[in-house]
Amino acid sequence: MQRFNHLVVVVDGEPLASTEVIAKGMKAQHASTIKLLRKHQKSLERFGRVRFEIQPFKTNGGIQSREIALLNEQQAALLISLMRNTASVVSFKTDLIAEFFRMRDALNQRTQGLWKQLQAAIANEVDSAVRASFGSHLMLDRKKSKPVLQGEIRRLEAEIQPGLLLN
Repeated sequence: MQRFNHLVVVVDGEPLASTEVIAKGMKAQHASTIKLLRKHQKSLERFGRVRFEIQPFKTNGGIQSREIALLNEQQAALLISLMRNTASVVSFKTDLIAEFFRMRDALNQRTQGLWKQLQAAIANEVDSAVRASFGSHLMLDRKKSKPVLQGEIRRLEAEIQPGLLLN
């Protein structure tokens, strides 16, 4: 899990907001937020499976645990649209939606950078193959560079794969 700020986390390449963050931002009780989510869970799941987790939290009586849900952008937008609007709630809704857009842009830029690196690695590998065809000395250089170049290509392709699922 990768945190970019207090509103949105990235899990398996997908930006998500927790019901805990939503409840705090909306100045609502977390239990009420989960109750609202459960009431409208079918509608929320039109946009994907709702991820539930049990998380510990501190109280005066010791450590307790509670159920939270991690929601994708569409689920979070639907859930907050079902909540009452006050000036602070509208401000939070605006911040949360802006963060989802910022996160999507950041993930897309990262993927584009990986694509450029992959193209450069493939070009280097092809260049190495062409040079190797010109003589034995160059063939020896090709044998040395080929595993490194192919490893780099495999690494970049593996890194890009989760990004392909976001688009």
